Amino acid sequence: MRVIALIPALMLAACAYVPADYKAGLVNGDPKKIVERVLYEQPESKRPDYVRVTDAYVEFGEGVSGSSFDTGVGTVSSYRKDVTRVYYRSMAEAKLLNRVSMKGHWYVVEPRSAQGRTLAQVYVDERQDAEKLVDALMALKALAPATE
Repeated sequence: MRVIALIPALMLAACAYVPADYKAGLVNGDPKKIVERVLYEQPESKRPDYVRVTDAYVEFGEGVSGSSFDTGVGTVSSYRKDVTRVYYRSMAEAKLLNRVSMKGHWYVVEPRSAQGRTLAQVYVDERQDAEKLVDALMALKALAPATE
């Protein structure tokens, strides 16, 4: 009976986020291109359909950009859905975490607000790429326009 009671606890322990010690450093290359590449290289279940990196924010999500076209039978409209937009000015930090689960090992980069709220989660295969993403996000924050 005790074994059955331990199963939920073991399952929770099997999927854990562990902070990785890393402080943002200098970016080697174009930070916008680094952010775009790493977002597109996420695992298939997390990979966005599109990524847009601007001077003020990064946006990614599923679907296509808003457009309409005539099919001959009627007009079809398609718009973005499930969009995540992270404004650099809202970011206080980009946290690097190790995620270990029964499905594998990933590095997770979480841009966070000054209150500690997670603004997004980006899954990365290699630690070096996760560190580059942290560096790139913090560089874009430093370069973000002072006014909106």
